[in-house]
Amino acid sequence: MEQVKNASPPIRVLAAWLAALMVLAVAAVITITLVNQKVFSPEQQVGQYFSLLQEGEGEQAMGLLDPETPQGNSVLLDGEALQASVEPIQDFQVEDAREVTDGAVEVATNYTVDGQKHQTMFHLKRSGRDWLFFDRWHFAATDMPQLSVSADTTNQVRVNGEDAPLTKGTAKLPVFLPAVVDASYREKYFQGAKRRVVVDSPSAAGTDGLELTTKPTKELVQEIDDQLHEYLDDCAAQQVLKPAGCPLSYNTESRVAGDSIHWKITDYPEVKVGPYDGGWVLRSLKVGTSLNLVEQNLMTGAKSGNTVRHDFGFTAKLEVSGDSVTVTPVVGD
Repeated sequence: MEQVKNASPPIRVLAAWLAALMVLAVAAVITITLVNQKVFSPEQQVGQYFSLLQEGEGEQAMGLLDPETPQGNSVLLDGEALQASVEPIQDFQVEDAREVTDGAVEVATNYTVDGQKHQTMFHLKRSGRDWLFFDRWHFAATDMPQLSVSADTTNQVRVNGEDAPLTKGTAKLPVFLPAVVDASYREKYFQGAKRRVVVDSPSAAGTDGLELTTKPTKELVQEIDDQLHEYLDDCAAQQVLKPAGCPLSYNTESRVAGDSIHWKITDYPEVKVGPYDGGWVLRSLKVGTSLNLVEQNLMTGAKSGNTVRHDFGFTAKLEVSGDSVTVTPVVGD
């Protein structure tokens, strides 16, 4: 104790400097460690990647992943469609990296979509150091998953608000992980209800493709119904026992005066449209009729009024092209 008290001023200054240097060295180590963990960590890379997806910056996100050149329709890889693919993702959390092998880690991300929990795993590798102290991390090379979108009887669908053309009813769309993809189809006469898939892993894209089943719109059914009404009303207006080009007919051995023949449609056909061989067809049709007429017996000459109720079946060809609908009834001889 006596020696410390009697130490010369230079020694005390040197001791102070050494103590300060040790504090600075410890602080530097702590700072470097924190910066390495927070700024240059694999978790930070994953967080930056997801932020780029939220901003619709697909090109920059692609630069982080550095995958093989994606094949297929790139509608989901940039801009508003890309932003729409991550907008439904809520509570996105990046978990601490877990070392898989020396210099390789996996980072789990947890989030919810429509209240359902999902997880996406990212794999990164240490590729060196920057400024001697800070780790450099890169995403492990991998191909981008491809989502299959298909629809019957149409050559274009809407994917995350953007048009996506189909080739032979199908399109392949590369996607970033994670992605929420909505597909739908709507034109004047046909529509496919919106379907959604969450692509949270490469395998999800392969197994959970989006298949849209197209169905007729109310506008198409109404147009077909109108044409059938007009056709059958024209048939009923003919004062003959077998109206020309019509399914209606009545056979009798009696004499019938033409002006006594009055057809009436009591039940119009129910319109049912279904897919067939890449197109659309009308299901078999049935019309209910009532026929009033006066028949004269050829033997006695007696006349009698008669009312005949009968259902007739027939078919019709359906052609839909753009905004044009043509219904062509098919009636046997």
